[in-house]
Amino acid sequence: MNRSISDWLDQLLARDPNRIEPGVERTRRIAADLLGGTPSACVISVAGTNGKGSSVMMASAICQAAGYRVGSYTSPHLEDVRERFLIDGREVGGAALIDAFERIESHPDSDALTYFEWLTLAAFLVFEEAGLDVWVLEVGLGGRLDAVNALDADLALITSIGLDHQAWLGDSREAIGREKAGILRAGQPTVYADPEPVGSVVETAQRLGADLWCLGRDYELRAVESDSTAEGWQLVRAGRPSPLPGPALSGRHQRLNAAGVVALLQHPRSPLAVPDAAVATGLSQVELAGRLECRRDGERVVWFDVAHNAEAATALAEVLASRPARGRRLAVFSALADKPIEAVVRPLAEVIDSWWIAPLTEPRAADIGRIESALTGAGIRSVRREADLLGAYNAALTEAGDEDELVVFGSFHVVGPLRARLSGNEIADA
Repeated sequence: MNRSISDWLDQLLARDPNRIEPGVERTRRIAADLLGGTPSACVISVAGTNGKGSSVMMASAICQAAGYRVGSYTSPHLEDVRERFLIDGREVGGAALIDAFERIESHPDSDALTYFEWLTLAAFLVFEEAGLDVWVLEVGLGGRLDAVNALDADLALITSIGLDHQAWLGDSREAIGREKAGILRAGQPTVYADPEPVGSVVETAQRLGADLWCLGRDYELRAVESDSTAEGWQLVRAGRPSPLPGPALSGRHQRLNAAGVVALLQHPRSPLAVPDAAVATGLSQVELAGRLECRRDGERVVWFDVAHNAEAATALAEVLASRPARGRRLAVFSALADKPIEAVVRPLAEVIDSWWIAPLTEPRAADIGRIESALTGAGIRSVRREADLLGAYNAALTEAGDEDELVVFGSFHVVGPLRARLSGNEIADA
């Protein structure tokens, strides 16, 4: 029986997207069988706690501007699983995914694969079949035991190390850094873009023999007073400054992400040729939904951000504080149970005036009482409960005055369904 892409996606969902079985051997073995060898493309792996998706999209846009054909693989998705697979910035067609799924299913060991492993293998097969020049792959969880790490990347980027997914990765930044550094390889050009580096990443790179560049040691992001440099910033490598144009994505933290991406793509041992003109073009054109994304619902400005840990919430708060609303800001918020909810909401306490909360329908959803207690613990007093996310959003929208803004954040599972109802609505000037 011929199955449609919807049939295949339903079949994959039955495997339970929340099931995690760390380990790369299943994926590595099946990838080797189906690919018939190593990929013909330059493979770039991107790991880190925050900034992975933004960095993948910046690297992809820059490589496209440099004339390469590029496949991008990210996770999770907001509205449709096909968002995870892009070729030259466009979603992969259903026929290509169906062909990849059929090839995976034909392998005798496919029954053992998790949902994420299936999708990762599908990305490998689709990108190889398309004959692309560059694959930019976002690591899903950690690094060492993630399915993306089944491939030996030619270039690697670690964006930042923060506290998230501690049950799987460890309770300290050092432990988490050690897991993220599992994507490194001997001789591999690698950039570590964290302004507060942990020793475990540097130690792992030294032990493996990776060619590691670190922010603050091998390159730096420097503000300049002169207006002659694009937006007043330079990327400095080996004492030589070059202009770093501002990325189209909002937030000061995106400067750091951009600097790390450019440092990697222009690493002296990179197999890619990426001129400064391609950097400027790519950074000016990069797009990523759900990251400090400003849209409109009717006349109301609505911010969407998937921030779900303290570092990402702090970045969101900094941007909102730097762009005061004419009226109030009203939050629509929920969270998964494994997130440090009080630490997530605390940075927003001073920039949000009122909060609407609701439970998620996900199996891993946090209890609504725990969410409310976390807000109270963060000193937040104006909190209203609703039965579901859409009810919370509609209640906040009804309450909002002409100059008020909504801020929708806390999880991909919050942003995805609420953003979907605004599909096609205009992007607001932020």
